[in-house]
Amino acid sequence: MREFLTWSYLHKTLLRLGRADIVFYLLPLLMLNLIAGTLAQRWLGLYAAQEMFFSAFITWIGPVPLPGGYTLLGVFCMSLLIKFLFASPWQKGKTGIVLAHLGALVLMIGGLVTALSAREHFMVIAQGQSSPYIYDYHKRALFIFAHDDLIRTVAFKDLAPKKKIEDLPFSLTILKRCMNCAIERRPTDDAKNFKSMGQFMMLQDKPPEKEPEANISGITLRIDAAKRNQNGDYIAFDGMPKPIAVNAGGRAFKLMFGKEQSALPFSIRLDKFTKEVYPGTDQASGYSSDVVVEDGVLKLPARISMNAPLHYRGYTFYQSSFEQGPQGTASILSVVHNKGRIFPYLGTAIMAVGLLLHIYLQPRSKVRL
Repeated sequence: MREFLTWSYLHKTLLRLGRADIVFYLLPLLMLNLIAGTLAQRWLGLYAAQEMFFSAFITWIGPVPLPGGYTLLGVFCMSLLIKFLFASPWQKGKTGIVLAHLGALVLMIGGLVTALSAREHFMVIAQGQSSPYIYDYHKRALFIFAHDDLIRTVAFKDLAPKKKIEDLPFSLTILKRCMNCAIERRPTDDAKNFKSMGQFMMLQDKPPEKEPEANISGITLRIDAAKRNQNGDYIAFDGMPKPIAVNAGGRAFKLMFGKEQSALPFSIRLDKFTKEVYPGTDQASGYSSDVVVEDGVLKLPARISMNAPLHYRGYTFYQSSFEQGPQGTASILSVVHNKGRIFPYLGTAIMAVGLLLHIYLQPRSKVRL
C-alpha cells in the first residue's frame, strides 16, 4: 500500500512538472535573474556577476536565498523533458510539434553540457616560437619544479595561511595570500628575514578588480631545511620575473606562482603576426596571426583573425590581442574548449524541421468559390 501511494504521488508530481503552465511561472523569475545579473555587472564585473546569478544554484541577496540560473533552467529542462516523454501528442499530424519540443530540449541539454564542460583559456606565442601551453584567465596556482620537471601544482584556494606543503625535501609554509595585491616598498626594519625581492617589496591586500584577469594575486611563504642561505621568507606574485630557487636533498627546485596552465595535445607555432591600422593613425583596426598547428607529423597552416577563428580537435582559437616585449611581438589567442558546441546547430536544425513539418501537415482550408 505504501509503495502504491509513493508511486501515485511521484506520478502526479511528474505530470504536474510536465504541464505547460510551469513555463509561465518560470519565465518571470528567469527574466528577473537576467536583469539583476546584467545590472550587477556594473559593480561586480562580468565574471563575478555571472558566477553569482547565472552559474549558481542559489543566489544570495543579502541573507535571502533565491533560485539561481542553474536551478531555474534545471526545472525548465526537467519540465520540458517530462512533457516530451509523457505528454507528447504521438500522432502523425503532431509530428512537427514533437520535433520542435525535441529541438528545444536538445538546446537545453547543450547549454547544460556547455556550462559544465566549457573552459576558457589564453595562450601567448612569440613570433617564430611554438607552444602547447594555455593559461586560465581566473585561476592561480603555485608550481613546484624539480630541475625542469613540474612535480606539484597547488591551487590558490589551497594556499591558506599556515598551510604546509608536504612531501618535499624542504619545509614550505604559506604565511599570507591575497587575491589582488598591492606591491609596496617594505620598511627596512621589516626586511631581516626576507630573501630575494621580499627584502624590498611586500604584498598588501586590496579590493579585487571587476575582471579577475586584471588581479595581481600573490603569496608570502617560508622555506626551511634548504641550503642555509636560502632559508627565510619570500614573496611570489603574478608576473614574477624570476622563480624562487631552492636546493635541498641534493636536488635543485624552482617555485613559481601564476595563472594555472595546462598543455594542449598539440602545439601552435606563430609564423607571422600582422597589425593593421587605420590610415594616418596608429590605432589598430585589426589583428591576425599566421600559425601552423603541429600535431605529430601533421603540419596545418591557418590564419586566425578577429572575425575568423580556428577550429581544431574541439578547441577554438580566437585572435584576442598582442603584446610587445623585449624579444619581439607575441600574439595572444583566446582558447575555448566546448564539448557542447554541436548542440546549438543540432537543436536549431531539429526545431526548424519540426516547424516546417508542422506547417506542411496542417489541414488546408477549403475555399468555396
